[in-house]
Amino acid sequence: MQDNKPVISLVIPFYNAERFINECLASVMSQIESGCEVVLVDDGSDDSSADLVRRDFTEAIDKGQCVPISIANSGPGEARNVGVRAARGDYIGFLDSDDLLLPGYFKETLRTIEKYKPQIIQFHCTRFQTGHKKQALIPSHHTPQGLYELDDVRNDIFGAGKWFPWTRVFLKELLVQHPFPAERVFYEDLMTLPFIFMDNASIALLDKPLVAYRDNDAGTTRNHQIFHLGTLQEFYDRISRLPRTNAVNLLSVHVARTIVYFVNELKVDDYDMKSLIDSVGQIEAKGQLFVHLGRADRLFLNYTDLYIGLDKIRHAFRRMF
Repeated sequence: MQDNKPVISLVIPFYNAERFINECLASVMSQIESGCEVVLVDDGSDDSSADLVRRDFTEAIDKGQCVPISIANSGPGEARNVGVRAARGDYIGFLDSDDLLLPGYFKETLRTIEKYKPQIIQFHCTRFQTGHKKQALIPSHHTPQGLYELDDVRNDIFGAGKWFPWTRVFLKELLVQHPFPAERVFYEDLMTLPFIFMDNASIALLDKPLVAYRDNDAGTTRNHQIFHLGTLQEFYDRISRLPRTNAVNLLSVHVARTIVYFVNELKVDDYDMKSLIDSVGQIEAKGQLFVHLGRADRLFLNYTDLYIGLDKIRHAFRRMF
C-alpha cells in the first residue's frame, strides 16, 4: 500500500461490466501518476467483472493504486457515495466503467490543482460508439480556459447543461456536502450536480476533452421507461420552486425539453402538456437566456407549442424506420 496520501482519487463504480471494464481500466492505468489512486466500487455484480479486475490488475491493487470495494447492489448514486467516502484524495474524479480516460487526464488535473488549487476542475468530453474511431466533442462550457468564480461562469455552464460527473474533478468536501441520491433514481447526476454549482466556488475550466463517453445501446440513458418520466417531472417541480435566477431558468428549460422528449418517445398520451407549456411560458428574461442556449433550446423556449409538435413528428418518423 502506498504511504503517501493521494491528491486525486478516481472513483469508478461498476455493475456487470465484464464487456468494458478491462478497456476502461487500461485507459486509466496506462497514464496514472504518483499522487493518484483508483477506487473501484463493485456494485453487487453477478458476472465476471470483479474477477477480471482482480486477475488483470493485481499489481495495481498490490501497489495500492487500485482500491477494490464490494457492496450489495445499491445503484450508481450510492456506489459513487461509497467511493467518495473511501477515497483518500483531497480531490475526487469519476469515470463510468464503459468509458475511457483520454491521454493527459492525470497530468492536466494535477497540474491545474498545483497551479490554482480550485474547488472544481471542469473539462470537455468526446462521445464514441464501440467499434467506431470517430469521436464527437461535447463541450461542458464555452468560456475560455482559466480560473474563475462560479458566480462569473454559472450561466455558461447551466446553458451548456452537461451534468456528467466525470467531466469534473471536485474538492472532496463538496461531494460530502452534496452526496448523490442513495435511493435508485434515474439521472442521479442531474439531481445532484446543479446544486453544487448553485453555490459560489472557484472553478478551473480546461479547454480540452479528458474523457471519452461511450454511446452504449444497452445503457440506461438509451433505454427510457415511464418511471423515468416521473422522476424528471418531480425534479422539474422541485426546481420550479427555487428562486428564479438565470441559472435556474436555464436548468428548467433543459429539463422541460427533456420531458417533452420522453413524452413523445414513449407516446405518453395522458401527460398534461398544457401545464408544462404554461410553466415554460412564465420563464422571464428570455433574452438573457438566449445567449447561453443552443438553437433547439431557443426554439423550445420561444415557440414551445411549435417545438413540441415538431418533436412529436420527428419521433413518429423515427419509429417508421
